[in-house]
Amino acid sequence: MELTGPNPFDRNRLTDDVLHEWQHLVDLGAKLFGVKAGLITRLAGQEIEILLSSETPGNPYPAGYVSPFPDSGWFCEQTLRRRNLLLIPDAPGDPEWADNSAVVDLNMVSYMGMPLERPDGGLFGTVCFIDDKRQSGNKDYLDLLAQIRRLVELNLRIIDDRDQIAARDRVLDGLSRIYPICCYCKKVRDDSAGRWMAVEEYVLGLTGNRASHGVCPHCLDKAMAELPPQADASRPASAY
Repeated sequence: MELTGPNPFDRNRLTDDVLHEWQHLVDLGAKLFGVKAGLITRLAGQEIEILLSSETPGNPYPAGYVSPFPDSGWFCEQTLRRRNLLLIPDAPGDPEWADNSAVVDLNMVSYMGMPLERPDGGLFGTVCFIDDKRQSGNKDYLDLLAQIRRLVELNLRIIDDRDQIAARDRVLDGLSRIYPICCYCKKVRDDSAGRWMAVEEYVLGLTGNRASHGVCPHCLDKAMAELPPQADASRPASAY
């Protein structure tokens, strides 16, 4: 499974109101769980960053901290690799995690986290809670963690839908305008740029779609009629 690559949800798409709601979720979760830290992390190409960190006393994880990815050593990286819940009730007593920097340097003992998926099925990051004491991860805790994940993923879908609607509105607005077109060369004048451009370039600017050139039946018949008779044998079976 490919973990690295561009994440379309950069900080420009994650508006202040969304980040404020997410901050409230990790703050409330950390308080209810009684843990040192609640985090939302975000993949960003070859890095993983702590996007948000709970405002809890003794939290050793600052928001904005970035680590190379993969091979960050973070608990969250394993959550992303598994693409499922990761529950570590006693990291110092677990040979897989006993030497982890979170245990050795920060005295963290327990972890529970879930991956966050983007609307396109890719991985956004994780939501997790970490503590300096043993946590069993009872069913109520895991249910609440899953609910926080669903709320964050719902926000991502809303952002994606909103942006797609805005893009379609821009296209429809552009296509619905009356625009000048040259009666000779058929170039279009872009009012915003004040220059003349090929129709293909104009449509590309509006929709992001590139034109695929072909020949319509009427133009094909006209072109073939203008050829010398002996050239008719080379007429393509289909040119459109």
